[in-house]
Amino acid sequence: MLISGLRTPHLPSTFKYTLDDGLPVFLRPIRPEDASRLREGFARMTQLARRRRLPHLDDDVAELDDGLLQRLVNADQVNHVAWGAMNLDRPEEPGIGVARYISINGEPDAADVAIIIADEYQGRGAGFVLQACLHLRAHACGIRTFYYDVASDNDRIIRHLKLMGARHAGRADNIDRLVLPVYHRAWDVPDDNDIARRFAEVFRRLQRVEAVAA
Repeated sequence: MLISGLRTPHLPSTFKYTLDDGLPVFLRPIRPEDASRLREGFARMTQLARRRRLPHLDDDVAELDDGLLQRLVNADQVNHVAWGAMNLDRPEEPGIGVARYISINGEPDAADVAIIIADEYQGRGAGFVLQACLHLRAHACGIRTFYYDVASDNDRIIRHLKLMGARHAGRADNIDRLVLPVYHRAWDVPDDNDIARRFAEVFRRLQRVEAVAA
């Protein structure tokens, strides 16, 4: 266990993973052909979910902005990285979740992060594995700091991030900004609480995944 915690997982470009409840999922970077899935997934979100998970969007936004959509599906996977997860048992669904980071101009070793998990998949481990993918990709690209903007009333996510090692960096317009180190192995993640230990275990599990055809 100790030795495995010191290793940095090799992140395949496409791979299968099993969530905490045994659900098989497929993960890979987002591609242009995912545009329709992203539109449908956004349309299925409740207004509360949009406000809490995308706090910079206006409350009355009902469709995914074309500019944002095009940036997501055409991410260069270096300065802008976007990954998605799909339920292998229900491939007709738009997807389980999306995670992305965008490097910050003037701060080349830092990036802004956003993660969205569909309501029905909350609490099953999808957010942990998608976030781990971002951490591993960011570390390989020289990024060492992640910033998260979270709606100030989203107590659950703020608490989770702090348990994973984030600290509060400010608040404006009912949005809390948190800063978290970029991790690349289980050893680096705090081990003094259940949330952090779950995240560290994802890094260990990612050492055992194998690439699969897209």
